[in-house]
Amino acid sequence: MKIKASLILTVAALALSGSALAEVKIALVAKSLGNGFFEAANVGAQEAAKELGDVKVIYTGPTTTTAEAQIEVLNGLIAQGVDAIAISANDPDAVVPVLKKAMQRGIKVV
Repeated sequence: MKIKASLILTVAALALSGSALAEVKIALVAKSLGNGFFEAANVGAQEAAKELGDVKVIYTGPTTTTAEAQIEVLNGLIAQGVDAIAISANDPDAVVPVLKKAMQRGIKVV
């Protein structure tokens, strides 16, 4: 439920900021792939995206629960030019620099 609410709020913020074009790309970054909790969150996010329309949820994450692996994933998402990143950080302090880089490029971070 929190993921769905975050997704809706993020899309609304993007639309109001004028940065929303044809399709809003929101990355959902899990602590690790294959985790049932995050798989369920992905299902909810995909349903919310379908309801909203013109929203693409990119569900991703590392295969290991390390900050280094998440940083690799985040750098890839920045390179793809996603509009927003929702992350459950393995090590919040370690991912701050890369998330700041994302925000400097206009990517919303939740």
